Amino acid sequence: MNNHEKNQLIIQEILKWKENRLLPEEQCDFLLALYTKGGEIEITNKNKNKNWLSTWKKLHFTMMLMILVSVIFLDYYYQLAGSVGAGILSFVFFINILIWSGTGKNASRRYRYLFISIQLLYVLQLSICIMDTFGLGAYNNFMITANGIGWIVFGYLKKLPVIRYLGAALTIGIITFVVFFKYLG
Repeated sequence: MNNHEKNQLIIQEILKWKENRLLPEEQCDFLLALYTKGGEIEITNKNKNKNWLSTWKKLHFTMMLMILVSVIFLDYYYQLAGSVGAGILSFVFFINILIWSGTGKNASRRYRYLFISIQLLYVLQLSICIMDTFGLGAYNNFMITANGIGWIVFGYLKKLPVIRYLGAALTIGIITFVVFFKYLG
């Protein structure tokens, strides 16, 4: 690798640092001026593609949330049949997995955490719909606790501390609900 290629690689990395705010903007500008020797920086068309991808991720995230909230709303307020809710959730869950397989490698950490969290909520709601379908609604608290423990294990295996904390919060929350509102209330 010659000197020019090394400089281009370093400039690209500094641009990524600046974009992701890993360093203060002033330091990135100083490093860019140093490596470009005060010249202008050529920015390729990657940013146009990245903006489109960013817009797509926001749209996808919004759609995931809207579908999840609408199924929960229909389930709890209009007594949507558990099999219909499970079917909708399963379909959207697998569509999300297919979309993730195409964009997941290039996703930021924040998008990855949001995507995994939403998918885990899909699994939680799907398990509740399935329990209701089979007439086991009385065991929903147990199923929610099992999901929380599953999140903790998943977070531990994939080294995702945020998911572990969410699982712990879900487990502690449902145990607290059961103890204080069902047995003591």
